[in-house]
Amino acid sequence: MLNKNTYRKLIHYSLITCTLCIQIIICIFIYNEYFNGKKLEVIETQIQETSILKNLMEDSRKDLLSAQDNLQKYVINNDKKYLEAYFQSLRNLNKNLDRIGAYKYSNASLKSFIDSRKAELSKLPDLEKSINSVYKEFKKPSPEKTTFKIKDFKVKSIPRKSDTRIEYRLDSVEKKNFLGRLKSAVKNDVDVQRELTVISTQYGDSVNTDQIKTHLDSTINAVNKHYGDEIKKYESSISSSQRKNDNVYRIYDQLIIYSNNWMGIYNIAVSDFSKNLEKDLYEQNSINNKIRRFAVLGLMVLMFFVLIVIVYYNRQSYLDEKKLKLAYEEINKNLNFKNKILGMLSHEIRSPLKIINIFIDRISRKTNDDTIADYLKTIKFTNNSLLIQANQILEYTKNQEKQVELRPIEFNLRNEIDSILRAFEPYIESKNNIFEVGNDVDPETIVLADNIKIHQVFTNILGNANKFTEDGKIEVNIETSYIDDQTLKLSVSVSDTGSGISKSDIKKIFEPYFQGVLSNEIDNLGAGLGLNLCKEIIDLFHGTISAQSTLGQGTAVSFTINLNIVK
Repeated sequence: MLNKNTYRKLIHYSLITCTLCIQIIICIFIYNEYFNGKKLEVIETQIQETSILKNLMEDSRKDLLSAQDNLQKYVINNDKKYLEAYFQSLRNLNKNLDRIGAYKYSNASLKSFIDSRKAELSKLPDLEKSINSVYKEFKKPSPEKTTFKIKDFKVKSIPRKSDTRIEYRLDSVEKKNFLGRLKSAVKNDVDVQRELTVISTQYGDSVNTDQIKTHLDSTINAVNKHYGDEIKKYESSISSSQRKNDNVYRIYDQLIIYSNNWMGIYNIAVSDFSKNLEKDLYEQNSINNKIRRFAVLGLMVLMFFVLIVIVYYNRQSYLDEKKLKLAYEEINKNLNFKNKILGMLSHEIRSPLKIINIFIDRISRKTNDDTIADYLKTIKFTNNSLLIQANQILEYTKNQEKQVELRPIEFNLRNEIDSILRAFEPYIESKNNIFEVGNDVDPETIVLADNIKIHQVFTNILGNANKFTEDGKIEVNIETSYIDDQTLKLSVSVSDTGSGISKSDIKKIFEPYFQGVLSNEIDNLGAGLGLNLCKEIIDLFHGTISAQSTLGQGTAVSFTINLNIVK
């Protein structure tokens, strides 16, 4: 079974442990709210910054679409302002990509995502250099265009005998622009202006049709050959121009492809970076919420446990208080009974002690033996001490609240101390102890002090020394010194060769009811109040008391008291 002190210690240690756990949980909670909160703020800030990156990607996408649109308009209208707009859109797209790339130097996470695609980026040409290079070619002055013209066919002179008339006629063909003519040329749908030559000849009555036919066939063949050669030259010119235009359009289109590839890689990196941040935000939020839940749950459990302990402790305290109240009532009854007995004993003892003094006085008057006279003085001194103690006990039983106080009288200090020591000498020698006294007090010193209190101090200290010493030696050394003309300091040292006191007990010997660890061979240990009473009395004299001891080797008790001198 555990005693009450063990239960009390267990409860105290449990409360201290719970308090420490609560403090630790609070520290964890604060750490979670502050440091993990900072992590959340950093992630949220980065997520907000990713919105800027997404806006840049959206602007880049718009610039790419604008570049495509302007290129189509240029193809259709052949207007250089659309080509300028095309290049401007590509430059804006490149600036946006540069801003995204520059952001990676301030954010290690984004840099890792972009660097993870370094292999893909290394395969692409530098976009800015490509744009500038194509733009330089675009800004070069175009070679002057020479209008292709079909040479007219010149008819050689025809020998004729009669009048000949030649007429030239041109067909009406719809005029097309440059791109329209290129499209017709690609489709091989060439509708050119044709020139007709009409030859009219007047002959005589007789006509040589074979000769005419021969001349006409020759003329027609020559015309066909001439215009066929011219058409071939024209087609060759159109093909060359088409190839040049195709190369230019292919370069422009290739720039858009490069831009789209760059934008696609950056878009994937930004998208992965954004998803990773959202994942980190979700995980950090989950961790923070778990810590909060467990911290609150832990606090609730600990507070509930503390509440149970406090309730239990209060209940035990109430029961203990009730028991203490009953015990206090019982103690008061016992004290009243003890005081009644003490009062009766002290009252009854005084009469026998007074009678003893009367017989001592009668014997002293009838004897002439000096030794017997000294013994009778010692017996009377001891008897008077007992009578004084009986009177003090009687006063104490009358008023327990009364404080200890000094009752000074005039007496010879040397004679008083000698009387005390002579009274103790037979008691000390009864245990085969050697009693040595060194008394340096001036025989003419008269003091105003409470001799009964001085007697009590000597009695308790010498009594303790004799109680714990047998077949040994007890030594008393007494010295005096003057503090001023009116005050004398009495210094006393009592040493013995008894059982001694341990170092752990030497600090507690002046506490009330302290007895320490003592041998079973020692009888009549007392209540442990002697030295405590000595300390109270010495404090009244504004003095000091101390003790030094070695276990098994003896003890030395020293005290000083201040006494008023009577001149």
